[in-house]
Amino acid sequence: MSNTRTSAVLLPGNMCDARMWTDDVRALLLKHGLDIIDADVAQDDSIASMAARALSAAEGPLLAIGFSMGGIVALEMARQAQGRVLGLVLIDTNATADLPERAAVRPGQQARVRDGQLATIVADEMKPVYLAAENRGDVALKDLLFDMAIGLGPDVFCAQSEALRTRADNVTVLGDFAGPILILCGAEDRLCPPDWHRAMARRAPRATLAVIDGAGHMLPLERADALAMLLGHWID
Repeated sequence: MSNTRTSAVLLPGNMCDARMWTDDVRALLLKHGLDIIDADVAQDDSIASMAARALSAAEGPLLAIGFSMGGIVALEMARQAQGRVLGLVLIDTNATADLPERAAVRPGQQARVRDGQLATIVADEMKPVYLAAENRGDVALKDLLFDMAIGLGPDVFCAQSEALRTRADNVTVLGDFAGPILILCGAEDRLCPPDWHRAMARRAPRATLAVIDGAGHMLPLERADALAMLLGHWID
């Protein structure tokens, strides 16, 4: 393993694809000698299976970089293969099991999506609350979020929704993980608020926490500059 390069596994969020990670972030990872793997989280209906698929996509040591649902997958990767996962980057995410109020809503959303209402749910219930106030008028950004979700389609929505609903609580992974953890959050994240991230950082013995102004839940796209800068300093 000593001759194997470390791979940065990029794990997108719920109904997001590889476009979640900007060219600046990718260039930074390559500059630091990391191979880049875009994890496939669109094939499975459980977080455990998503993590196992991501682990199988590369050999050798890994840096797991996860946004939102991808952060949940990254924690599960660390649980399944802590010896291979050298570090974690957790962005706008949550280490606990699904909140009861969210778990209760998901089956109804799944039923509506199967009935052809994916576009309505994405437009009206998901994406509008994801952005910081200053970014809610960014048409190009909102179009990208909508395009990623619609491109993945109803089957992926239902599978990912079920994976989130049935996921395990991985809070203990934070305390058990031996490597460094970078925890990032948008200051205006209403889906996974800053206080959740502060609590995660308190549990992790080698955590670095940053709360980023001018970003809501979609930090990797809203403040890609800040993400690249903080990630570069942390890797250094």
